[in-house]
Amino acid sequence: MSWINAFRIRMNTLAIVLIPVCIAIDWAGHAIASTLKLPSSWTRSGTVLGGLLAGPWVGGLAGFITNLISSGTIDPVAAPYSLVSLLIGFAAGIGGYHSLQRRRLGWLALYLAVFLVASLGSTPLNLALYQGQSGVPFGDAVYAALVKSGLPTWLAAYGDEAVVDLPDKLVTVLVALLVYQGLPNRFRSLFALYRRPVPDEETAPGRSGSTT
Repeated sequence: MSWINAFRIRMNTLAIVLIPVCIAIDWAGHAIASTLKLPSSWTRSGTVLGGLLAGPWVGGLAGFITNLISSGTIDPVAAPYSLVSLLIGFAAGIGGYHSLQRRRLGWLALYLAVFLVASLGSTPLNLALYQGQSGVPFGDAVYAALVKSGLPTWLAAYGDEAVVDLPDKLVTVLVALLVYQGLPNRFRSLFALYRRPVPDEETAPGRSGSTT
């Protein structure tokens, strides 16, 4: 149960300043996706990055607030999914606390965690608001095929959301991880209090030395 320690509130000035930066990253990705009508939106890269750097509260708050802002600007249906974004930030924060970003298997674990949180969290909302459909054409095609095959609506709804989130959250997590790895080592070390202490802090995936 050591992951519970990730939720200790340690909101210093740097973490507070990071929240609007993560919101800006999320909102920009959402705006680009909405403008280009992309099925894959990478709209939670800021949320994941905030969680990796400064823990679940920073990541979760960034995602939650972004949805509220987006609902009043570029995406009127975003507000109900604020809780899902909050949970994605929490998942990323737990991953950051355990330094999953430092090793390749950790990258995979982080991706799977974010994918599962997003797909399992969004499915009940899709069922309650949109008869189980995600609103993404290829996802809804999967939904129609699964319903036609006789599967329960809830399972078809999850299949719809999952086929959308599989590529979307892969890009989301990959972008966040690449940005994280591209940050100067001394900048990342400023957020060390949000991670479980481990030897050789900030070792890059697959390497024995540090990165910048």
